[in-house]
Amino acid sequence: MNQLLPALFLALMLVFSCEETTTHIEFNAEDSIPPVTAGEISTGNNYLGTIPGMDAQVVDYTLPNPYQHKSQLFRDSTQSMSWDEAGFPDGKSFVLFFKQFQFEVIDRKKELIAAHIDYPIRGFKNKEAFINSFDSIFGKEFVDEIIHQDPLQIYRNKNGAMIGDDGQLWFKMIGGAYKIFEINP
Repeated sequence: MNQLLPALFLALMLVFSCEETTTHIEFNAEDSIPPVTAGEISTGNNYLGTIPGMDAQVVDYTLPNPYQHKSQLFRDSTQSMSWDEAGFPDGKSFVLFFKQFQFEVIDRKKELIAAHIDYPIRGFKNKEAFINSFDSIFGKEFVDEIIHQDPLQIYRNKNGAMIGDDGQLWFKMIGGAYKIFEINP
């Protein structure tokens, strides 16, 4: 009897260990989405949620501006006037203009940037004087402030729209066009 109990125990262990296990979750290969390979355009259900070289969040700047008629509170608790109070009858068109302006700054298009200035401006009596000083004004730090400005977080007050944390550029509508009226490099 002393030998029968261990032998029975080993036999039962052998029987249960050889039995196939039951799958709790079955994977059906037909239901899976093939992974996107390099160079393949992702369409349909295999979109991975990111765009290489771009931010994960895509913003449609053509949507109506919710702060056209009311003030805006920023994350740092700064309150900005409405676009109307700041003198911009269409905040959405300014945001689109500013996005284009950021590309002009990135591409260093001196002539186009100079055309956006209301002369005379402090330090520059005309377009030629500004273009001659362009490289000394638009240095790396100054350009970084402009291109990293979130177009949906532009501070506005009765003077106009401020670009950059320290007011590097100020815009306002002059004669039906958006113009730079102050530069603080």
